[in-house]
Amino acid sequence: MDLMLSARDGVRLAATLFEPQTPNGAAILVNSGTGIPRQFYGAFANHLALRGFAVLTYDYRAIGGSEAPPAATVEQWGAVDQASMIDHLARLRPGAALGLIGHSFGGQVLGLADNIADIDAAVLICSQSGHWRHWPRGRRRLRMLALWWFLIPGLTAATGRFPGAWIGTANLPATIARSWARWGRSPHYVCDARGRPLRPHNDDVRFPIRWMSFCDDPIAPFGAVEALRAYYPEAPVERRHLAPVDLGAEAIGHFGFFRKSMPRGAWDDLASWLDMRLRLLRARGQTGRRPESEETPACPHPMSSPRSKTASAG
Repeated sequence: MDLMLSARDGVRLAATLFEPQTPNGAAILVNSGTGIPRQFYGAFANHLALRGFAVLTYDYRAIGGSEAPPAATVEQWGAVDQASMIDHLARLRPGAALGLIGHSFGGQVLGLADNIADIDAAVLICSQSGHWRHWPRGRRRLRMLALWWFLIPGLTAATGRFPGAWIGTANLPATIARSWARWGRSPHYVCDARGRPLRPHNDDVRFPIRWMSFCDDPIAPFGAVEALRAYYPEAPVERRHLAPVDLGAEAIGHFGFFRKSMPRGAWDDLASWLDMRLRLLRARGQTGRRPESEETPACPHPMSSPRSKTASAG
């Protein structure tokens, strides 16, 4: 069911609610990667609905079917759009345990939402710090440096937008792209207008997280993913760095986990993990309360990935 939902500041955001025939008492919010329209996650969301979850996908402001205010920023994607959708999901599914799936950028901004503590469990896929120094030395690091310091500023000045085809997403309006580039130039990545760290609600991220990355992903290399983990110091993290063969796939990269070609066993495993975590919390009456932290080390796969023509952090 396609919807237009108002963000807290009145901006209308396009969303799709996938409703299960046999509800399992849990609802999932999908936070997209940078500039990726919500339809990209449709097959994945529909599969979760078949497993009993209500699933809400949405477009950030200025992306896809959402309204495009003239001064939109990536900070608003996390602080306003994400927070608004958590509110809407709780309203649409009152009493449900709430899960979140963040793809790339969608896992970077959890701490910007003032209601992030309403989430009970999350899965982060290819979520990383985008600061260029977290890329391996050589061409890939130089590409990231060029993206943040030269390509985005230059192209947005010349054309008023950043061509998303360069990074595999939709076109980004100038204000979105420039604010994102400001993050990439700061060693703190998620940062304010002066480049200072922006972590208003990160300590509220106390729910269990399964955090996945892939050996063949040039956009979220191992070091960049590990750097982002420090943003959520209170969260119990189950960390998995996987090779495509681990999930029965020939390749996954940065986008493949959500494509229709992904083996359904990988989606089922994710659904089972969320279902188990959320059922456990409901059975204990602990929805909204957090377990003590525990760490699961990353799988021992190679930390490098093949060269790519494009590199981004979103």
